[in-house]
Amino acid sequence: MKIVFGKSIVLILFCFCLHVEGQNVKDTIFEDQSISTKLYTKCFENLNQGAVIFEKYPDFKQTNICSLSYCMLLLSFPEIDIQLAAEELLKGIATQLYREGNPVFMINGMESYTSAMRENENLEDNNHLVYISYAECQSPYFLSRGANVINKETFRLINQNKVVSKSNVTRIPQTD
Repeated sequence: MKIVFGKSIVLILFCFCLHVEGQNVKDTIFEDQSISTKLYTKCFENLNQGAVIFEKYPDFKQTNICSLSYCMLLLSFPEIDIQLAAEELLKGIATQLYREGNPVFMINGMESYTSAMRENENLEDNNHLVYISYAECQSPYFLSRGANVINKETFRLINQNKVVSKSNVTRIPQTD
């Protein structure tokens, strides 16, 4: 009798647990319309870096490889030629974003999403950088590698522009 009663209680508790909901996902509306999310997922149709490499792989023919997020994922593939092509694509996207006036800086770590939102409130400071959080605490190596490629390219372009700007300054001859 005790065994039947115990099994009944366990069954009732199990059924009760199935009806408990911590959060109803279908009722939750979350759309991140921030500039960082838009730029992280923005598709650049005119990318041609690495296109020759992807012709070797039939699976990529139906795939539109055109965003920062997608190209960062390509770095997870074991094929070295895919990784190198992904790095070139990331550099191309970073360059296009820079030319559009939206240079990006990838960040991760605890509260990086909140930090990115706070930093992006004023895009008129620090070279107009748009901060993009790609991972909160830990990130896989390929994402960190992709962020490193993007950040290096962004800062190369910023520094190159500073050098060009300084060299274009005309000096006014001093008259005594």
